[in-house]
This record gives sequence, structure tokens and C-alpha cells, in this order.
Amino acid sequence: MNSFSILIMALLFSQMPVESVVASLNNRAITYSELLQEGELLNIENNVPPETPLSADLKKQVLKLLIFRIITFEEARSQEVTIDEKLINQKVETYRKNIYMKNFLAKYDISDLEFKTIIKMRLTADKMTELFLEKRFKEKDPSAAEKKKAIEDWQENLFKRQKLLEYPIP
Repeated sequence: MNSFSILIMALLFSQMPVESVVASLNNRAITYSELLQEGELLNIENNVPPETPLSADLKKQVLKLLIFRIITFEEARSQEVTIDEKLINQKVETYRKNIYMKNFLAKYDISDLEFKTIIKMRLTADKMTELFLEKRFKEKDPSAAEKKKAIEDWQENLFKRQKLLEYPIP
């Protein structure tokens, strides 16, 4: 290989985006792109333009939420907790009506199946949280603060049971 070929290859490779891993959850890489995608979707849910930058603290919170959703999705599978397909489809249609959604889906090249899975994961995390709270507070009507504390403790325990490595977030 001559020096010109090496130079061309170096230029080609330098143009390829490098995907950074921000966490490893049970040997599953969570990439910076996934974190940004989740952050943009949260912006859309809150009627904020999706390209609104995420602060360093918000990126950490988004990563924690992403990890939680992945864990609860797996937990739900193992406990045979399901989400009604009709509910998933309704939620997908609601999201699709958002003015930012078409560009968001195109930007990340998200297929219909991938988008449906994203929505299913969100609904599953919500359902698993509801089930946890029902079990935790069987005979009691907890305050919002008690619920929040219980969920934080539950998340912490879920995270401890995982093989989780976090890396610096760009």
C-alpha cells in the first residue's frame, strides 16, 4: 500500500463518527447517541424543542432513567408483566402527532418497530413502578414524598443487582 492510499484511508476513517459508550449494563453498551436520543424525546414530551441542549446534570438523570427503563423492561419480561398492545399503539399515535416527532424519527433513523419498542419500554417502566408502589404500600395511602423515597430506594436496589459500569459523559 502506497502513502497516498494510506492517506486516503486515514481521511475516510477520520470522517467516521466515533460512538462513545456512556455505560455498560450487564454487558449491554449504552451509547451517547442513545442518551441524546432519550433526552430529545424527553424534551419533546415536555413541549421543549428537541435540540435544546442537555446540561451535565440532566444528562446524568437521563442516563439513570435510561438504565432504569432497560432494567424494568427485563424485570417485566422475567415476571411476565405485559403491556396491552392497544395501549402501546394509542401512545405511539399520540407521540406521532407531536410537531417535532417526524424530524426526531428521521434524525435517528428510527423504524416503526424501534419506536414502538421505545414506547413499550416507557409504558413498562411506568407499569412496573405502579406495581412496585401497590406492593410496597398495600394498606397505606402514601404521600408524594413517601412514594418518591420508595421509588428512589427501589431504583438503587435494582441498580445494585446489575453489572453496571458508568463512564464519563461527553
